[in-house]
Amino acid sequence: MTPLAEVAARILARPAPVIVSDTCSLLDLFRVARPTKEAEERRIEVEELKAASKLLAALTLPEPPFHHVVPELVPGEFRDNAEIRVTDPFRRWVDAHDAAGGWIPKAVAAAGLDIVGPIVVPIGPQNLPAQFRDFAMRLLGTATILARDLPSLLRAVERVIGKRRPSHKKEMKDSMNLEQMLALARLLSESVPFPHPIVFVSSNTKDFAAANGIDIHPDLKADFDTAGLLYRTSFRSALGLLVPVPPGS
Repeated sequence: MTPLAEVAARILARPAPVIVSDTCSLLDLFRVARPTKEAEERRIEVEELKAASKLLAALTLPEPPFHHVVPELVPGEFRDNAEIRVTDPFRRWVDAHDAAGGWIPKAVAAAGLDIVGPIVVPIGPQNLPAQFRDFAMRLLGTATILARDLPSLLRAVERVIGKRRPSHKKEMKDSMNLEQMLALARLLSESVPFPHPIVFVSSNTKDFAAANGIDIHPDLKADFDTAGLLYRTSFRSALGLLVPVPPGS
């Protein structure tokens, strides 16, 4: 972990856009289903994976075109949730796919249907859950991890005490992450406005987003605007701020 001031100094020594990733957005890269009241809802999106892949490719260049930072708690939250809450459901989804799809080649052959291309089952032996998890871990591995700092921690405690978003339900971790991000953004603009976007990516819309599920919540807007911090709900939309995306890509 790296102290806030040191992270800011490194960024200022090589000014470039900054992406700050939240745990949920990294987990979403291999989250294929989430239980709902009615059914299992598909979550993974091809366009989001494309954006994350572009990010990873850029961040592993000898001189990355932008900086990747995560708050102190993100790696631990990722480890705590990756296997049981994300990888296991992915594995069950693959098993269900193979179970349902196993009859298809037999049915096609029995009916004498003219199908173009092979029908490939099963997909379980490819161990896709682990491969997608490792993909997200590689992206996390490109990030500089912010070290805990007492001022940010105390400000997070104040949010919990005051029931201020994102601690409006008295949860602490999101406020700890938020205060570290705000502190970094303020350090980057301490002397002059930082000339590049600083983007926080979080699919946790229930705590950070406005009612439209896209913009920053009104309760947090002043904090974000003052610090020069931007909010996006996906890597895809964040990448659009940093790298112009050609039409049709």
